[in-house]
Amino acid sequence: MLSIASSTLNKVINRVRPRSDAAASVAAPVLLGWYLRKGLAPVIRGSVTFWLYRRARLPLFVGRGTSISYRRQIYFGKSCFVGARSTINAFSEKGIHFGDHVTLRENAWIQCSSHPSAPGIGLRIGDGTYIGPSVVLGVGGPITIGANCQIGANVTIIAENHAIEPDGMPSSTRVVRVGVQIGNDCWLGHGVSLLDGVVLGKGCIVGAGAVVTKSFPAGSKIAGVPARLLNG
Repeated sequence: MLSIASSTLNKVINRVRPRSDAAASVAAPVLLGWYLRKGLAPVIRGSVTFWLYRRARLPLFVGRGTSISYRRQIYFGKSCFVGARSTINAFSEKGIHFGDHVTLRENAWIQCSSHPSAPGIGLRIGDGTYIGPSVVLGVGGPITIGANCQIGANVTIIAENHAIEPDGMPSSTRVVRVGVQIGNDCWLGHGVSLLDGVVLGKGCIVGAGAVVTKSFPAGSKIAGVPARLLNG
């Protein structure tokens, strides 16, 4: 009986265990204690509400005080985490898609539309991506974030810009939506801003506080305001 219980416990832990070499080395009882302290209430909350979404695979972790609207346009993969006090408005043409093991930390703000007459395109986040606290995602145009990305706290990604009127002033009514694409395995430091139209190739590293106004190819190391390639 004890061996059966132990086997069952290990199966449960391995189902939610992050896919990394470091996590694989953590003993199941230690990992269970961590989840009990940090994830028990969120996993209960996610288990109670998972049926409200278009698709959600358990376990789903939802922090306290979250505000999620248009849930039927959200797709959650396995073992996703939405941090406490996050706000998500999913009203969009293609919805919000989270891959497996996506972490969205506390105080995230994701807005796909500000009015029903102008829905955003949609957001897609790849497997294993971590997004730090207080991220801002303005999903007017499409935003695609690849797999296994690491995104720091207070990062802002805005896939929309005001059109320019003939007199050279920004329009108060017309917008341009090109979209933002972030390739697999990218790292964005704390406080980075990405503007509409930016494409980052696979494996780009963006220094903290950078303002990225143009696209960069795979493997680029960039920093600054506006962001530029670093030597070496």
